[in-house]
Amino acid sequence: MKPFNPDAPPPPAGSPSDLLRVAVTFPRAGGQGGPVKFGARLSTASAERFVPDPLNVDVAIGELQKEGFAVSSRGRLAVSMRCTRAQYEKVFGTRLTVFDSPSPESAQVQKFFFPGRGARAAPEARIATLIDDAYIQWPHIYMAAPKKKAKAMAGGVGGGPALGYHYLSAPKGVQKLLNVAAVHKAKITGKGIRVAMVDSGFDQRHAWFKKFRAQSGVVLAPGASGKLTDTGGHGTGESANIFSVAPGVTFIGVKVDNDSAPGEGASILEGFQEALRHHPQVISISMGYDLRAAGTNKPDNKLPNSLVPLEAEIQAAIAAGIVVVFSAGNGHYAFPGQMPNVISAGGVYVDEKSAMQASNYASAFASAIYKGRSVPDFCGLVGMMPDATYIRLPIPKGCDIDRDMAAADRTKPNDGWGVFSGTSAAAPQIAGLCALLLQKNPGLSPQEIKAVLRRSARDVSVGRASAASDPKQLGGVKASAGADGATGAGLVDAAAAIKQV
Repeated sequence: MKPFNPDAPPPPAGSPSDLLRVAVTFPRAGGQGGPVKFGARLSTASAERFVPDPLNVDVAIGELQKEGFAVSSRGRLAVSMRCTRAQYEKVFGTRLTVFDSPSPESAQVQKFFFPGRGARAAPEARIATLIDDAYIQWPHIYMAAPKKKAKAMAGGVGGGPALGYHYLSAPKGVQKLLNVAAVHKAKITGKGIRVAMVDSGFDQRHAWFKKFRAQSGVVLAPGASGKLTDTGGHGTGESANIFSVAPGVTFIGVKVDNDSAPGEGASILEGFQEALRHHPQVISISMGYDLRAAGTNKPDNKLPNSLVPLEAEIQAAIAAGIVVVFSAGNGHYAFPGQMPNVISAGGVYVDEKSAMQASNYASAFASAIYKGRSVPDFCGLVGMMPDATYIRLPIPKGCDIDRDMAAADRTKPNDGWGVFSGTSAAAPQIAGLCALLLQKNPGLSPQEIKAVLRRSARDVSVGRASAASDPKQLGGVKASAGADGATGAGLVDAAAAIKQV
């Protein structure tokens, strides 16, 4: 077949991209089933047993390349490839259907190709013997305020004279409520710690970022474009949360968006694999998937096979000592935020009188996929419904968030500022705190860091979080004294955590 052409023109607006992002897994080195066909959830302890034979991987890639597939990135347990719809349908003997993206208001793209219900793949025999499985990666969602035309707020609660309601500035407001200032005074700023953030993009030309440029860099994940641009604004704004907490980190922004062809940007898996190439100690991702919409419209006890390669790569990274932080979701039944070994970042709102409550914008749920897993682990700072307008963050002038949130956050639609949060803000805040702990004690494991943050968090006993896995649970998940389902261990506290390491 004709080889995949990465320079083909993008599809018309509103149409699904004909380019497919495919994750391929392989049999284990001994020939046994790989991550997809294993039939049970991988763990950090078991991930190493699923590393495939490199020679067999090369042979399989060679056969797929003959059919026009192209390698976009490689990890330890999976390879990301790209092909056209026609190439996939021929090799895997199936027909693809157009689907609407889950949570379209915050999705990477609006429509995409995926096998329809009941569709069964029948790969060509020579391919079937070489691979474990191959699945199309469906579009991810961003865990910030939704990309929509927001309604203006009816009133404010004092605090910010420029905006007329209570909000936090970055960095000072974030630093104050997470108790970071004392840690910085002790010269613990995350210096020397490599933090990768996978997101829409990172436009660091904003004056706010001037002081951090020496420690910052942006790389492009497969299919992404424009190192200096971020048309959505999500990654630029949320990255300011990392710098607010850990201004001394070596920051690696991994851009996944293609500014001119959204459907051809990188998947989370491709972004994660690109991040691993830069040897981070911490990875922060404020994106994910809402599994209520993953073909069943409700959570069950099965992770979709298309997400198993990402699960496998995350487990392998944590097993290798990398701290991985994901957003818990904004009313989403979020994955990978529900994986037991990641840090799942929930939300707490602190008002102008310093009173804390669970954010009703942030997800809280018990995973049906990972038995005994309660989300979140603990929390960062997140606003309240309806729009989570809470933290004033630098963004590219005229970007999507700048325009779309102007009515809700009362900033101008082309001023380079947005007031937003969601658990998209909580994840990089907590990632920054992980960097502080690693500067103080570089030998900490991901499990030890999670334990320290859990022990040192401030208890939150008021408010209700969004009951993501059970919409019938009216009013959400209630916070209570001690660890609870709404906020986990509570709001992270930098000074208290540092004392424990």
